[in-house]
Amino acid sequence: MAQNIHTFSLSLTMKLMNEISKVDRFDASWDIIEKREGQTLKQLKSIATVRSVGASTRIEGSKMTDAEVQVLIDKLKVSKLEERDQQEVAGYYEALDTIGESYRDIEMTEGNIKNLHTILMKYCDKDAWHKGGYKQVSNAVEANHPDGSKQIVFKTAEPGFETEEAMRKLFEWYHSDSDTLPIIKSALFVYEFLSIHPFQDGNGRLSRLLGTLLLLKHGYTWIQYVSFEHEIENRKAEYYKVLMTTQKQRPGEKVDEWIIFFLDCMMNIQEQLMEKLKTKGTAAQLGPKEKTILAVIENNPGIKSGEIAEKLDMSSSTVKKILSSMVKRRLVLMSGAGAGTNYIIELGTPIKKDLMFQLSNENINKGYTLRSPSNFLEIKKIILLPKFEWHKPDEWSRKMLDQALGFVIRISTSKGELIEKRYSLLAFNDPFLFQPVFALSNPINIPLGVADAAPKINEFPMRIVIELTSSVKKIDFDIMFVYDSVID
Repeated sequence: MAQNIHTFSLSLTMKLMNEISKVDRFDASWDIIEKREGQTLKQLKSIATVRSVGASTRIEGSKMTDAEVQVLIDKLKVSKLEERDQQEVAGYYEALDTIGESYRDIEMTEGNIKNLHTILMKYCDKDAWHKGGYKQVSNAVEANHPDGSKQIVFKTAEPGFETEEAMRKLFEWYHSDSDTLPIIKSALFVYEFLSIHPFQDGNGRLSRLLGTLLLLKHGYTWIQYVSFEHEIENRKAEYYKVLMTTQKQRPGEKVDEWIIFFLDCMMNIQEQLMEKLKTKGTAAQLGPKEKTILAVIENNPGIKSGEIAEKLDMSSSTVKKILSSMVKRRLVLMSGAGAGTNYIIELGTPIKKDLMFQLSNENINKGYTLRSPSNFLEIKKIILLPKFEWHKPDEWSRKMLDQALGFVIRISTSKGELIEKRYSLLAFNDPFLFQPVFALSNPINIPLGVADAAPKINEFPMRIVIELTSSVKKIDFDIMFVYDSVID
């Protein structure tokens, strides 16, 4: 049954209601967990803050790692912020901290959102002219790719009256609608804010801050102990695709896909939070030296034993002995071999399903890093997106054949070995479906389905690259890969 909410259409399907029920069942039990895990939650909040700041700014193009973000936050009061990445990180941290401390008192008003934008842009000298005020020049939602290129996801409201009126109506709806479930209202507020893109810059970062603010205000207090932003970063391609697909129907768009995506992100981070609490519970039984080493590894994934010894001013033999014991108890995971041996936290990350990435003439490859044997990537569907009009299946299938479309998967192990396997798209085509959508009856598991034998632990971390192949320089398709994965 379709329901009209604000200017949107939403189908209240059984799937949607089940997703909401799952999220809220967790929320109902959170009070007990929060009282039991008080000290552990303080540690998790600190870690989540760093991951949120790092992830949200990287989505918009920042190059700073979580470790660099942690150092900057620790030295924020004495640092001179000359680089833009540092300025953006500092602003995001301060805005997120403001929300965490004062969310109960921050009313949902245009004035308060403008104030959060001012804090967000506080350290960016180049943004002084527009911080805290609605945009004066047209802008668009853009996806920032690792190579520095940008892609317009969708157009936004024009500056001036159109933006001001759209924002006025957004707040009017938010305060007058008492029927829509709070979690749906929160998701739709974020979506509409992104659609309007009311500020000159910083809209993506502010939208994620507003998502956290709204969820906290509606009682989802566990959100501050795990990073929603990190989840979005891991699913950035899917995030932009859902926004783009939904926006194409505007105005009066059907927002089911966005709501499902939003709820799925929440369920994933709920699972991650419980795994972290489980790991922290085990860590509470450790001795002082073990706890200290665990904390160092958690904040410096991939660190080597010698580096741990140096940071803690501890003998190398003592560190190695403790690490050996922790590896046996699966508190940490050892990766690499010899001088390259390093350590990460084993958290039992849940499988993320139906993720996507797209390859094209402009972006012919996609890379991932598998850090441990528990990591994998499994391609289960391939979708051809023809750049030309077609009416009969022969029109796209012939062109696919003529251009010899395919892809190659390359795996580089930590031992310097290269494994390579090539695939032709023709092999996946079902001639009876008449659509350029290939569901793989035997999904391609990376690395198990590509390597001749199951990789050993000392072959991790592995670098995975999936690259388009063709007999022509310019192909007439974009190609979407749908996959499940566990990637730390």
